[in-house]
Amino acid sequence: MIRAEDPHHEAVIAVAMRLIAAFGYDGTSLQQIAEASGHDVAWMQERFGDKRGLYLAVIKHAYEVERAAMEDARGAVAAAGPREVARHMHGLVDRYLDFCMANPQIPSLWMHRWLGDAADIPDLEETYAIPLLNRTRDVLRSAARAGLMDDRVDMDLMVQTLVWSTYGFLHGEALGHADHSPSGDSRTRQRFRAHLHQLVDRMLKLPGIPSA
Repeated sequence: MIRAEDPHHEAVIAVAMRLIAAFGYDGTSLQQIAEASGHDVAWMQERFGDKRGLYLAVIKHAYEVERAAMEDARGAVAAAGPREVARHMHGLVDRYLDFCMANPQIPSLWMHRWLGDAADIPDLEETYAIPLLNRTRDVLRSAARAGLMDDRVDMDLMVQTLVWSTYGFLHGEALGHADHSPSGDSRTRQRFRAHLHQLVDRMLKLPGIPSA
């Protein structure tokens, strides 16, 4: 099974993530991953058990990477007072957008799941995706209870809206053309970033932000 100390471990995870993000779990074989990573199937099975075991390792890795990347940005919002909360909320949004753009395979993994990929492997959202969403939601709820944000906002849907918007932008559904990804254009990225700032400003009614 998995040997975390194996120097090849992270490289195999990276290759598997890239292929599964592109073709889905159902559309990717262990043989393909083995060949792309320079190993044979027997080597893969010795370390990961089977394709399911490797997929679970990929999803866990994606969770750990995202949690580590977002934790200090969430903490900054949690510790902010009235003068800083808008700036740190913008920082949280920026960090998430930058993370997704730097790690596009991770949003792709979850988008495949939304389309029914790996349907025979249940509870991944409950184990990995939802806890990350809830960590952010709880920070926003705490700020709302402290009077720093509008407590009438559904914070579950607020966080989900940011995720849906970012995923859509990253995959070319927002402001896009058939032959052009908007996330690859710096001016369009800045336009989308400003839109996300405006979204949280107005939805959450952050201190110091003029009302629409």
